[in-house]
Amino acid sequence: MLAKKALSSMLAVLLLTFTSQVYAQTQPESANERSKTNEGYAIHYNTLNTTFLMTEVAKKYGITRSKNRAMLNVSVRKGGGLGKFLQTQAVKAKVTVQATNLANQLETINMWEVLDGDAIYYIGTFAKTDKEIFKFTITVDPENKGSVHEIKFRQQFFVD
Repeated sequence: MLAKKALSSMLAVLLLTFTSQVYAQTQPESANERSKTNEGYAIHYNTLNTTFLMTEVAKKYGITRSKNRAMLNVSVRKGGGLGKFLQTQAVKAKVTVQATNLANQLETINMWEVLDGDAIYYIGTFAKTDKEIFKFTITVDPENKGSVHEIKFRQQFFVD
């Protein structure tokens, strides 16, 4: 039981760490462009190569570690504002994601919910190639209230 709690906490720390670090390394955009606040909700999102995940974490959540796979992570928090992350509360949401590559090939990324203590994550994985650029459209309905928020961003991926 203690090992399971430690593994869950490790995933939460890992995902939060990548929110601030991976994007800063792969995109010239500022951190504020990686989260969006609407109607009191902060929507945080990030991508990372699945090889960055520890083997135990990937296995626990059914994620295939591969240099040709990436992961998208979305979380929704209510209250506190962007600079006050610790004063917010995780909320459930309906999250859908579509990605288009430069050849205009559209892919819907299947997202699944991960409950980890007080944290709630929506995770999806997808195939990628070296230097491939995706245009993402994330649609989020916090607390399934019918108030949909759309986030669009571009991300280039590299095979490590």
